[in-house]
Amino acid sequence: MTIYYDQFETWEGGSFRELAVDLVGKEAIETLASSNFEFIEDAGDSVVRHTDIETASDAIYDWLQAHEFCVFHGTRLLPDEILSVQQLGLRPLVAADRRQRLTEILKTHPQWHHLEHQLAEVLEDVGPKNKQGRREGQVHFSLSRSGLANGFDHYLSHGSEFDQHVVQRLFGDQSGLHLLHSETVPIIVHVRIGGEELVRGAHPHFSYSDITGMGEIPGIARVFLNSWAFKVANPPSFDIAKLRTDCCMMQRVATPPERIIDLEKFGELDAK
Repeated sequence: MTIYYDQFETWEGGSFRELAVDLVGKEAIETLASSNFEFIEDAGDSVVRHTDIETASDAIYDWLQAHEFCVFHGTRLLPDEILSVQQLGLRPLVAADRRQRLTEILKTHPQWHHLEHQLAEVLEDVGPKNKQGRREGQVHFSLSRSGLANGFDHYLSHGSEFDQHVVQRLFGDQSGLHLLHSETVPIIVHVRIGGEELVRGAHPHFSYSDITGMGEIPGIARVFLNSWAFKVANPPSFDIAKLRTDCCMMQRVATPPERIIDLEKFGELDAK
């Protein structure tokens, strides 16, 4: 079964719960269920107090490795780009390749013909020279669809951060952002990945084991531990999607089309 973070039943039932029971025992879980936490981190800490950071990190790492997950890439695309993703998948960002699409989107801007000649230089600055954003060669995903749609939704309102940086640098203001919105379609790409890919992508700078060695539970493990504990401590009707969890991962390789589960055309009424 593919695990959808926002759909608690896909990862809790008989799987993560068993991990937690093995880790801290039934009595600690029963105590957790009768607790009341204001902050999600406190719920996770209450579990860790019954074990230790290394043991908890190792157990969750093994659980992550054993499962497959769905992650979400939010963007805005031109119609032909939607077809390209369907046929070719998602590719890491290459600044020079954005020139044609940005020309198509920005050509009706009143200042376009005065500034068009500067586009290549701006693409170089924001892309390979990493003067802003540092997105060259990357593809970004969210573990939570709800977090993407309801929390950090600028990807769905105006597209990639890279394009937003380019447009703002080119025109010197916010005037081009409405074209990034009006000329494109909001898309959420649902992508299937393995646990090892999720772990690596969520920790692009320090490895999972490095972070554990620093005396901390790695971020992706913390997300699942905290969310599970907070859910258990709340009434059964509590919807984990309401957390709008901000947990992102990054890859530097292409996503082949066979790994794409769905290309969801997103609308404001779809936000949950």
